[in-house]
Amino acid sequence: MEKLKRSKPLEPVKLKIKKGDTVEVISGKDRAASGQPPKRGIVLAAYPKENKVLVQGVNIMIKHQKERTVRTVNPDNPAQPTTIPGERVERETPLFVAKVMLVCPNCQRPTRVGYAFKEGTEKLSHRKYRVCKHPDCAKAIDQI
Repeated sequence: MEKLKRSKPLEPVKLKIKKGDTVEVISGKDRAASGQPPKRGIVLAAYPKENKVLVQGVNIMIKHQKERTVRTVNPDNPAQPTTIPGERVERETPLFVAKVMLVCPNCQRPTRVGYAFKEGTEKLSHRKYRVCKHPDCAKAIDQI
């Protein structure tokens, strides 16, 4: 019987979310429950090849670390190995981009992302930047 490979996107996807953006979880185990505020966090890393982002304080997984013995050079007793106790380590794991939504820094609401171009005659004036898609906001997300 053949092993099934994990599915990945065929090509790296252009993400509209970047490192340092504030995002809100819209689906999955960390989304807003009834009567509770939605979980928000800052993007720590973006992985466009896997179509995932790492968000601070969201999608926390617990790893049980075994007790282990490490041989280190101890000046007091060189023959005595050091024992590191076992513990539960909590850490963030990557989350699919489709499960999060960018929070506009101007209106503080989750929004879709659009693009606009900066006009001018200078060398670096034709720049593309992200824009909030809310009709009453429509301000730039990036600093231009």
